[in-house]
Amino acid sequence: MELWDDIAKHAARHHGVVSIHDLVRAGASRSQVQRWRAAGRLESCGYGAFRVAGVPSSYVSLVLAAIEEYADETWASHRSAAVLHGLRVAVPAGLVEVTRPTGLSAERGAAVVHRSTRIPAHHRTLAQGVPCLSVPRTLFDLARSTPSHRLLRVFDGALIDRKYTIGSVWQAFHDLGGRGRPGTKRMREMLEGLGADYVPPSSELEAVGMALLAGRGFEWQVEVSDDRGYVRRVDAFDRRTSVVVEFDGPQHGREPQRSHDVDTDRRLDALGVTVVRLGWNDLTLGAEEALERIERARTRAAA
Repeated sequence: MELWDDIAKHAARHHGVVSIHDLVRAGASRSQVQRWRAAGRLESCGYGAFRVAGVPSSYVSLVLAAIEEYADETWASHRSAAVLHGLRVAVPAGLVEVTRPTGLSAERGAAVVHRSTRIPAHHRTLAQGVPCLSVPRTLFDLARSTPSHRLLRVFDGALIDRKYTIGSVWQAFHDLGGRGRPGTKRMREMLEGLGADYVPPSSELEAVGMALLAGRGFEWQVEVSDDRGYVRRVDAFDRRTSVVVEFDGPQHGREPQRSHDVDTDRRLDALGVTVVRLGWNDLTLGAEEALERIERARTRAAA
């Protein structure tokens, strides 16, 4: 009973999954493992991997079970790593992707096995307790098969959630990028397009607004303060003319956000800052008129 309790505690720390190696190290014989399987205490969930009966299956346990099929040097990668890290990536039901060093076995088939000649220590980590490749490495791996517009969404979401820095992805690129390596060209184009000071949009509305004002001299997500202290972070700021453009979603028409906007707009006005507020229809159906409003505000401010 004590042996089983130890195994159950180990499984509880590993999403209900134990490997045959875990069981043997704990002191169980292979015949004992077979008896537990026959009694329904253990359920097979892969080659040499088991789930303790009663523990609900989850995607994390599915990935961990696939990793346990191999003796060592196996990490969740690509879309599986993206899910474990909380990146905004869709994964077909049941798909598990792992990476192993080139030259090691890829048999057994519970997962899609990718091979790599370079898996440096700083590319390896744990995510939700599962051996996994890092976020920067995962972004590079996703570049191979993810269209550019979808890849940008993944980059933006992960940057908003502070899961990586632009510098860390450049490091992964230099670690891996090379002639003929899948994903290199798309990753280079993505990184060169973002630049060192890239600020991702936090919403669809902001993405449309940033696209409309691109190349017009605005900085994004700038924090503004006055003699009373912090005022707010503005969406777009033209320092030359002190014109701010705010992209307003529906919440800005409701309390308490409306009163907060009125108060902080007054504080910005006292600083000599002009605020132009644009909603969804302004940025889409009325884009030309919106740009005219902005240019008039900049002209008046510069006069």
